[in-house]
Amino acid sequence: MSATGETLEERIDRKWLEAQAHIDPITHAWAVWDLDHVPDRVRFVSLLRDGRTVGYLLVWYGAGAPRAHWVSSDPVDGLLAVGLPQPPVIALVPERVAAGVGERLHAREVYPVDVLECVGRTLTSPDPRVRRLHAPDAPALEGLVGRNPTVETAGYAGTNLDRSPVWGAFELDRLVAVARVAVQLPAVWIVTGVFTEPSYRGRGLGREVTAAVTGAGLAAGARVALYVRADNAVAQSIYRELGFARVDRRIWIDGGVGLSP
Repeated sequence: MSATGETLEERIDRKWLEAQAHIDPITHAWAVWDLDHVPDRVRFVSLLRDGRTVGYLLVWYGAGAPRAHWVSSDPVDGLLAVGLPQPPVIALVPERVAAGVGERLHAREVYPVDVLECVGRTLTSPDPRVRRLHAPDAPALEGLVGRNPTVETAGYAGTNLDRSPVWGAFELDRLVAVARVAVQLPAVWIVTGVFTEPSYRGRGLGREVTAAVTGAGLAAGARVALYVRADNAVAQSIYRELGFARVDRRIWIDGGVGLSP
C-alpha cells in the first residue's frame, strides 16, 4: 500500500464496473464485454484507494503483443502505471498520463485516437450493395482478408458470422468493403474494422457499410461508437457526415511493437 492508501489488485469489482458502465457505457464497454465473453484472454488490474476502486487496467492477451486500456478519470492515478505489462506492449491511455506512460514503456510512436459517438445520424436510403453477412458469406470474407492482410482486416480472422455482426458491400458479387461490431451490448455497440479494398475506394462503400451498422445499432436502442486516428482526415469526414462527434480522446502508445492504430 502506498502512502496515499492506494493499492493495486489483479481483479475487477464487477458491481463497481456495472455501476460505472451504467453511467458511461462507452468508456467501460470493452471491459464489460471481455469479462463476459473472453475472460481467459484478459487481465484486470484495479487501483483501489482506501479499499474503493477508482480505476483499472484492462490488458488484452489475444494475438500478438498485449494491449492495455487505462480506464480512470481520477487525477491521481499514477500508481496504475505499475500494473502495465513490460514492453513490447500497446497502451491506450488518457491524454493526461500519456507522457509518463510513454517514458515508462520507451515509446516508439504515439498516436492520438478519437472516440466518436453517433449523435445525429444522417438518414439515407439503404444501399443495395450493402447487407449483413451470414455463414454462407464466410468464403467471401476469407477472400477479402486474404487479399488484404492489414491491421483492419486482422480482426475478421475466424469470425463466426452468425454470432458476430458484420456488414459488407458487394461489387459484382465480390465482397469489397466491411465493418463489424466488436462489442454488442444492450447499451452500446462499438464498431471496428471499417475497411474497403484499395481498388474500390472512392465509391462511398466505406461510408455505406458504416451507415448500415450504425443504423442497426441505433435501431436496437444502443449508442454507437467507434475509434479513429485523430489525423485520419478522410475517415473523420465520413464519420462526421454520418452524425458522429468526438466524445473522448485517447493516446495510443507503441511500446516496442511497431503497430499503429
